[in-house]
Amino acid sequence: MKILVINCGSSTIKFQLLDMENTNLIAKGRCDKIGYESSNLIYKNMLNGKSLKDVPVKMKNHKEGMEVLLNTLLDNELGVISSIEEIYAIGHRVVHGGEVFVKPTLVTKELLNDFRGIISLAPLHNPGAIMGVEAIMEVAPTLKNVVVCDTAFHQTIPDFNYLYAIDTKYYDQYRIRKYGFHGTSYQYILGRLEELLNKPKEEINAIVCHAGSGASMCAIKNGKSYDTSMGYTPLEGLVMETRSGDIDGACITKIMKEEHLTPDEMDEILNKKSGRLGLSGIGDFRLMSEAAKAGNEKAILARKIQANRNKKYIGSYMAQLNRVDAIVFTGGVCENNPDERELSVSEMDELGVIMDVERNYAIESGSGKEGLISADSSRVKMFVIPTNEELEIAKLTVDVVAKC
Repeated sequence: MKILVINCGSSTIKFQLLDMENTNLIAKGRCDKIGYESSNLIYKNMLNGKSLKDVPVKMKNHKEGMEVLLNTLLDNELGVISSIEEIYAIGHRVVHGGEVFVKPTLVTKELLNDFRGIISLAPLHNPGAIMGVEAIMEVAPTLKNVVVCDTAFHQTIPDFNYLYAIDTKYYDQYRIRKYGFHGTSYQYILGRLEELLNKPKEEINAIVCHAGSGASMCAIKNGKSYDTSMGYTPLEGLVMETRSGDIDGACITKIMKEEHLTPDEMDEILNKKSGRLGLSGIGDFRLMSEAAKAGNEKAILARKIQANRNKKYIGSYMAQLNRVDAIVFTGGVCENNPDERELSVSEMDELGVIMDVERNYAIESGSGKEGLISADSSRVKMFVIPTNEELEIAKLTVDVVAKC
């Protein structure tokens, strides 16, 4: 049983083909710069190691991109399937499902119309996803398609956590509320915790920190999202590569007035020129970390601000959950940097959070390994668990199609 997982942007198609008999990744790739003269294909057959890198391929639109994708998977030398019918179904990652899509859903014409109705919630992301679904349905009409939304996992958050303290008319008219993101990642981590803790999901309370270029944290209560750091958009919450995270709204209006900025210009500052980049001039965490070790004062300060923001959210979520079974670190920054994990939970021993430094540093950068990093004396277990959103999408896709 093979599942094709697709993640479409306005000019890209990222894809992975997984064999769900053993959950192995058998092929992956990316159709890049679709609609441009320089469109190209990146691809790797995970079974024999054969690959393509930045090979020029003409792709005027997503339909042509999907044709290139399928033809590559079927290629005699590079491919991994002999027929499209070997693909059981297709799972599509969609960033924003609003309040409409609260679980993975089989694609129908009605569903696509519903998605068009909430494009305003994610105008940069959802249109590409819709184009991708329509394109693959046209190219391979016999295959079933399932949409999996990043926001769906967070639809269990109670209203006292998802509503902002502003006039409720803004929620009623514009659906302004906390939605949260990285939901598929959190769902995958919850499944791993069920095995690691030997405990049913419904009984697990956990705090998960997913940090990469974007970063968020989630409080999971009784196996469901209870609160999360990202809000109406992915801007709120933790310090990220180029996003500010939490900031007083009055700072925004002050800067706009002083600099005579439009809303779009201010939006670009907060989303693309802030975070680690704004604080230190270095957005990439690896480069910023190296600069900090070399004595760069701005980089050192940026690291302190980022780790302290992590700690604030962990403490806040511990207060909300009361009982915490596990704290989990995932995403590129948390998976590959033991010192970031250490800083994020330092001096929390009175709260029952005690890291085993040797265990923590034994999980090397880039190893892709998971493991326990808390001390035996810690009341709260701590883990590093590399996330696998594509595998989770594939699992959810299988479940949806099996019930059809």
